[in-house]
Amino acid sequence: MIRHSFLFLFFSMPVRLIADTAEKTSRFNTVETFSVMNMLNMIMGLVVVIALILGLAWILRKYGRLPANNQVDMKVLGGLSLGTRERAVLVQVEGRRLLLGVAPGRVETLHVMDEPLENSFDSKLGQAIEDQK
Repeated sequence: MIRHSFLFLFFSMPVRLIADTAEKTSRFNTVETFSVMNMLNMIMGLVVVIALILGLAWILRKYGRLPANNQVDMKVLGGLSLGTRERAVLVQVEGRRLLLGVAPGRVETLHVMDEPLENSFDSKLGQAIEDQK
């Protein structure tokens, strides 16, 4: 029995010390919740967080994405909706034009055009310059 009471005193002593210390500090360190210093501290913290977010956004926009090693010369030249979920898309990949059928869950090649893509304005301008000579 003496042993149990000794163990109880031994383990309850730190709890009593912490409770007494917390009670003493709470009596002397009373701070109003909406004091000017608390509000100023909160506003400055908010300004720092917003500045950090804006700074990281600026850095990401300035330096962009990491460069990719396997870049392919590919452009989407146009698209046409064929239904509610189907589309025909004209894509240029390394000088070749592909007409693709795009539907939910699949993409099919409808036609491949191997001849180089000629811009009608460029050809007409070149022809007009040749005619002037």
